[in-house]
Amino acid sequence: MTLEFITGLPLFTPPSVYGLHANAEIVYFTNAAKELWVNILEMATSEGGDASGFSRDDFILQIANDIQEKTLPELFDEYNIRKAFDVPTPTQTVLLQELERMNKLVVRMGASIKDLKRALAGEIGMS
Repeated sequence: MTLEFITGLPLFTPPSVYGLHANAEIVYFTNAAKELWVNILEMATSEGGDASGFSRDDFILQIANDIQEKTLPELFDEYNIRKAFDVPTPTQTVLLQELERMNKLVVRMGASIKDLKRALAGEIGMS
C-alpha cells in the first residue's frame, strides 16, 4: 500500500502547492536553462585546444549541431489542424495558440543556432 502511494505521487510539484504564482515555474525553468548553458561553457576550455585537439569553439559548434539535428522538432501544420476544427472550443483555441507559439519558438531557435554557427565561423559578429 505504501509503495503504491509513493509511486503514485507526481514527479513535479506545481508552484501553487507552495502558494506561488504559476509564473514562478517559468522563471525557475528559465534560470535553470541559463545556468545549464553557463556550466557547459565553463567546462569547455578557453585555450586553443586541449590534449585531444578539441577547442572551445569546436565544442560549442558540436552542441549547436546536436541541437539542430536531434532536438529541434518539426513545425506543426497549423493550417490543417485549424481546418480540422469546425468551430473550435476554448480548449482547442488554446491549443492552436500554443501550436503557433511553439512554431515561432522552433523557428527562432533554428535561426539563433544558424547565427551562432556563422559567428563561430567568423562570418558575422558575436552578440
